[in-house]
Formats: sequence, C-alpha cells, structure tokens
Amino acid sequence: MNKDLKITITKGRFRKLREWNRRRNYYFKQLKLNGKIYLAKLIWDKRIRSELNVKSIKTILLLRNEGTVGDVVVTTPLIKGLSEAGYTVDLLLTTSSSVVVKYNPYIRGVYQAEDCSTAIFLKSFNHTVAESTINRLRANHYDLIIDLCLFETPVHRLRLFSEINAKAVIGFNKWNCINHYSKSLAFENGKQHVTEAIAMVASFIGIGHINPKAYDLHIPGAVFREVRDFYDAKKERIKIVINVFTGSAERDLSQRQLFNIVKMLNSKSTNITFILLDHRRQLNLQLPDNAIINPFNSLHHVMALLYGADMVVTPDTSIVHISAAWEKTLISVYKDVIDNNYLWAPGYGNASQIIVHNRIIADVANIPELIWHEIDQRGLLK
Repeated sequence: MNKDLKITITKGRFRKLREWNRRRNYYFKQLKLNGKIYLAKLIWDKRIRSELNVKSIKTILLLRNEGTVGDVVVTTPLIKGLSEAGYTVDLLLTTSSSVVVKYNPYIRGVYQAEDCSTAIFLKSFNHTVAESTINRLRANHYDLIIDLCLFETPVHRLRLFSEINAKAVIGFNKWNCINHYSKSLAFENGKQHVTEAIAMVASFIGIGHINPKAYDLHIPGAVFREVRDFYDAKKERIKIVINVFTGSAERDLSQRQLFNIVKMLNSKSTNITFILLDHRRQLNLQLPDNAIINPFNSLHHVMALLYGADMVVTPDTSIVHISAAWEKTLISVYKDVIDNNYLWAPGYGNASQIIVHNRIIADVANIPELIWHEIDQRGLLK
C-alpha cells in the first residue's frame, strides 16, 4: 500500500499531530523491517554474487507464492513464452493460487507453499514451504529463479534462496548488497503496469516477442460444456456477472450495494440475467428472480462464466484479470491507492476503472450510480 495514503489525515482535531505521529510510526516500522532484512542477509546470503549467463539457462523456477490468483494470472504469458522458447518451467505457488494453472500445459511442475497473510509473507524469517518440498526444489538444480514479487524484499526470501540453492536469481528493485540476486531489474510501482514487469523479464531472458497482456488460461472442455448448458437457457438475455467479495474486506462491495446495483440495472432493462459470484457463501439478501447465485464450485467454472458473460462488474480482485484474458466488457471498482491504481488496473480498452476516494468501498453509498454512469456512458445496455 502507498505510504502516503496510510499516513495522511485530512479531517478531525489535531490533524497535523496525528499525521506526524503516523509518519513517525511508519518510519520506525520500516526501520525495523530493514533491520530484519539485513539480519537475514547476514545469516543466509551468499558471500559472493553469482554471475548470470543467460545463454546457459535451461531450467527456471518462477516464484509467485504471494498467495493471490491475480498474481498467477498475469504471469501466464511469461510461462507460455518461456516454455515455447525451450525452457523447462516450474512454479512455486500457494495452495490457494495453484489451482489457476492446474491444466496449464506449459509447466513441468507446480510446487506449493502454505497460504499466509501479507504481513507474514513480508516480515517473517520463516517461509511457508515444507521441508519435503524444499528438498525436491533443491534436487531440481535450477539454473535460474525468477522472483516476480514487486513488494519490498520479503524477509524470508534469503533463507528460501539459500535452501533451494539455484545458480542465479533475478528480481525487482532489490538492495544491491544482497548477493543472492544476480540481477535486479528497476520497476516503478505506481507508474508501470504489472504486465510491464513480465515484459522486462522476457526481454532480459531474450524472449521479448511475447505479448505480456495475453493472459493464457486453460479451462477443461467438460467445464465449458457445463457452463454453456447453464447459459443456453438464457441465450436471448444480457448476462451480467457481478462479483462481491475480494481478499480484503476494505475492497468488498456490501450486500446493500449489490442489491441496489441489481435494482438499478433492472430499472434500466428487463432483459438481464445476473450471475452473482459468492465464493464465501455469505449472500443472504432477497434477490429478484433474474439474479442467480453461481451454482458451480470451482475456479475454472468461474472462468468459464466470465468467458461467456456479456458484462462483468467487480471490485479490485482476480476477477479483473481473469476478465482481461478475454477482454470482457468490464466495470471495476478500486479504492484510491496510488501504487495500486495503475499497477493492477484492468489494462485493456474494453474495461472501465472506477476509483473511489474512501478506504472502505462498502462505505461509498453511490457505487451503484457510478457503475450505472459507466454503463450508460459506454452504451452497454443499448
């Protein structure tokens, strides 16, 4: 998260004093984190930086163990490009995100780390990869690890690199004194889209011809057929998929907002079928007959629903990037976080990005009106 959003206070008594106090707290938290990274360097870093000979690379491990589906989706063009260029590609993911590439033919092996919070991922000396998995990764003798994390250096990374013992590692914006990183690529959070990081890696490796926005998702034929049969009964209707929940309560839509979105769009058209995504199984509001909660259970069924939809409405979450794979008509809602707004934007012309200036999206009462404004302005229901 952008530090200025976290520490700037615009209302209330003693505003300047409270803002100064938060800036001080942020400074000391950052100082403590830097101290932990330096200690990890002393314990687990290489004594001498490894030279990286790109021409000698044959086996690659991609690290995407942040735990989010969206991170994996945006990595798929790189996976495909590396595989088609002749590299052997493995991935280290979390349990929850690994399902995205379950049917991906361009990967030799998918290894799993346990899910964890962002705080643990960034600040803990201990990673969440089981010893048995570490042993298998070390036995693969990787020529290169590509660390795609765009956060500051997670404290656990140096221990993880030491245990896997690959010949070389590349990453983004890493301290020059960390010898595990043979190469650190410069990336500007807030000014560059996440796909530009993928393009930078591809260019560095020497496969710069890939399209980093061509997300490569694989859905079994049986799943497509189930969803096609579900949609067949609604052929003549506009199919709008609405997602409510994200991985963060601050980015969720509220059930009241969902109710008002459905009510407003029904007032504009009598030819809509709504498919509501509710992976938490928490929706308990009274719905009209044309609003159906997703009857399927798997992520690949959700992918197929998005593929067949006429329009998608969602807050900032992986649904945005799955929709981007097929450039679906999209209305997305983001809270205003400077480092995130462009970095994780939909990134294609058929998408609208609504940015609300509130820490909690559910507190913004006029979200339905903002969504309708985008739909009306683009003539999406005509």
